[in-house]
Amino acid sequence: MKVSVLSSGSGGNSTVIHSSGGGILIDAGLSAKKIIERLNSVGADIGSIGALVITHDHIDHISGAGIIARKLKIPVYIHKENYISSADKFDNCEVKFISDPFDAGCFRITPVPVSHDGTANYAYTVESGGKKISHITDIGVVTEIVRFRILKSDLIILESNHDLEMLKNGPYPWFLKQRITGNLGHLSNVSAGDLVKETYSEDLKHLVLAHLSKENNDPSLAYDEMVKVKERNNFNFRLHVAKQDEALEFIEI
Repeated sequence: MKVSVLSSGSGGNSTVIHSSGGGILIDAGLSAKKIIERLNSVGADIGSIGALVITHDHIDHISGAGIIARKLKIPVYIHKENYISSADKFDNCEVKFISDPFDAGCFRITPVPVSHDGTANYAYTVESGGKKISHITDIGVVTEIVRFRILKSDLIILESNHDLEMLKNGPYPWFLKQRITGNLGHLSNVSAGDLVKETYSEDLKHLVLAHLSKENNDPSLAYDEMVKVKERNNFNFRLHVAKQDEALEFIEI
């Protein structure tokens, strides 16, 4: 498998995963035009993409979902609660409701419930060809089911949303700071590091830090915090930072 985070952050989120048997998109929080541009920028085989999988119903994850699904003529896999809350986004789309682990082409996809303030909120593990990718963003607190599901991942896309000091001293109003740090908010750089410490195995070859806040984080702070975790524990994985305005080159596992 190989993966590219096409865009990550409050301005829009989308990830493409390819395997020898096809591809999937996770979320479509950009315009269809921008998603196509990002896919082309990394040389993705757009014609092989066979499904769009939705994590939750916040606009930075679904704003372009219906349009890109119709354009590519692919089904949308979504939890029923999220469809009900945002059905207007999916007019004239083929919609498939998610309840349990499911197959989309050559991919076995397992939904993992997470704590966030969307209508229904999920991370996913994606398996194909004996490899496993875990996609975990928009998560306020780490639960045992999250820890369990991501074990033995070859690659993890992990939220590292904010630096606690930047958030504390930043311009956001108090209620918003409370939302971000609460159980229904987002993971801090430190919390992301704690999750890696708790679940690391030698299977992990790549870690992608994602959903960084533009106002309350800096890529160098997120990167350095995870480097500390990596070096102090003698972990062996390559570290990447997803971007808002530019797709990451494909990472192959």
